[in-house]
Amino acid sequence: MPSILIADDNEEMLETLERIFELYEFDVFKAKNGQEAVELAEKEEPDLIILDAKMPVMDGFEACKVIKENRKTRDIPVVFLTANYIQPTDRVTGLQLGADDYMLKPFNSKELVARVKSIIKRNDILRMLKDENHRLAIANKKIQKELKAFIEHSQVASENPMIDQLTGLYNFKFFKVRLKEEIQISGRYGRDLSLAVIHIEQMDRLNEALGHQLGNYILMKMANFLLTKTRKADILARSGEGLFYVLMPHTDQEGAFIEAERIRVVLSTTDYLDQDILETLHPGKRKLPELQNLVVKVGVVSVTPDELKEQTEESLLQRVHHCLDVAKEKNFSVTIAENKIKKEK
Repeated sequence: MPSILIADDNEEMLETLERIFELYEFDVFKAKNGQEAVELAEKEEPDLIILDAKMPVMDGFEACKVIKENRKTRDIPVVFLTANYIQPTDRVTGLQLGADDYMLKPFNSKELVARVKSIIKRNDILRMLKDENHRLAIANKKIQKELKAFIEHSQVASENPMIDQLTGLYNFKFFKVRLKEEIQISGRYGRDLSLAVIHIEQMDRLNEALGHQLGNYILMKMANFLLTKTRKADILARSGEGLFYVLMPHTDQEGAFIEAERIRVVLSTTDYLDQDILETLHPGKRKLPELQNLVVKVGVVSVTPDELKEQTEESLLQRVHHCLDVAKEKNFSVTIAENKIKKEK
């Protein structure tokens, strides 16, 4: 049975919402202000939280902010239901704080319940995909050994300090450590080394149009592809700016371009929205082509063993980011290799 936390300072409204959701077989927790909502959210961990925007002690906006900053509650979906803050700017504020929906009173009870059920179902799908990505990452023995070594030698106390918590890939900070190591190893043993960076053009527009939850879903699906379809020797990461990185040891210029192109084509043509997720989103017909045809830009650079002697992780990243900048100038999906730029000059 799904559970829901409802926060509203209007006693009558609180009771009305309680009756509605109990009718649809929800376990209901109630709070009379934002502070109570924050405390109950941490204690009960409901499947979804409904917040009135204007409440005493702590308003809904502040409560949402606190809930999303708490590691224990940040993944719980939040829906605003309010009669006081009705301007478009208020809705934007709520969504920017991490809310999944923003509804106004008076409301249609069937529509409210339908939206709540869809958001909970969507969140369940996201959680399963996230768990699968983490399982794939941890199952890799190489990652297990590196994680153990990193934790033993690091004073960072955070949870899985080298892993991006959304996708299960390396985070950018640890990726730079691995990049530095691979430059040294490849240089020492006389091996080529290649690096690709991947940018998804429409992510900001997708987040604006359909919410960050959908954006996160697509990012996790992409990471799932990278984890399962790239070579075991490849090192994968995601940065805080939403870029994906693929470090390819033992890979020369030609091989790196072929691999980068393969990744670009698959990422740009994959149908990320299966039937289950479509049923929870109900996107308009005009938006579907944008969701199903993502523009993917890739920059790729390859370095020979002799060149590696003069390279640092920062210089290699600068070179591959330059390739990506050139790719971004195009109005279509494309892979730009550094040698191609040099030839054009």
